[in-house]
Amino acid sequence: MHFGYYPTESTDITEKKAQYLFNELVAENLKIKKDDYILDAGCGQGVVSAHLAKKYNCRIVGINIIPFQVAKAKILAKRESVEDKVQYRLMDYSDTDFENETFDAVYTTESLSHAADLEKTLKEFMRILKPNGRVALFEYTIAQDGQFDEYEKKMLDAIIEGAAMMSLKQFRHDTFPEFLGKIGFTGIREQNISSHMAPSLARLHRILAPLYFIVRFFNAQRLFPNIAASHEYYKMAKKGLIRYCIFTANKPA
Repeated sequence: MHFGYYPTESTDITEKKAQYLFNELVAENLKIKKDDYILDAGCGQGVVSAHLAKKYNCRIVGINIIPFQVAKAKILAKRESVEDKVQYRLMDYSDTDFENETFDAVYTTESLSHAADLEKTLKEFMRILKPNGRVALFEYTIAQDGQFDEYEKKMLDAIIEGAAMMSLKQFRHDTFPEFLGKIGFTGIREQNISSHMAPSLARLHRILAPLYFIVRFFNAQRLFPNIAASHEYYKMAKKGLIRYCIFTANKPA
């Protein structure tokens, strides 16, 4: 459900190991401590949260608006014997029912670009974080419109529409920290780790290339956005038009 992290920027480890290292990268950037109470906002099928709860003995709530993914996350928690540490709920991360100052930390892994209202969502994170609470956002950024050619713009828009990445165009290169600052976060740091994710993206590109030949033939990129992204976003990433970044910040004390 997420890309792998390759420390040496080459395919000298398996994708499974790279995905394990990605989970560890979340823990490192979130500065997880034992007994932390953490929100996984847009938890997918629970892969990251189950790993963190099991290894770091923290408590995690994972929320998602897709019922079948929440159901799969619950199955994974049971299989990994972390049902007492992690729970999964069907909930919109921009409008939660948590009390003010509930969580020690909040993280997202490739899910924040799906926010219908990015500003509202980040303000919600701020509300439910405790003072000095931490955020770690693992997300894409894209170049300004003028750097894309017409075909790239067409493919970018098709994939955004098909994958419901409503906020992606607000994640512009080198400007998202300013957006976080306007919300009120402090200690903001941006890390561009695109080169460490490139082997994972290249692998996905190779695997899905035959399928994309069919998708492109029928001009069906909007209907199969993930397959389309494996080819079109791969090319854009090689040109630096798409990056993979980590944003970390704190709620003021």
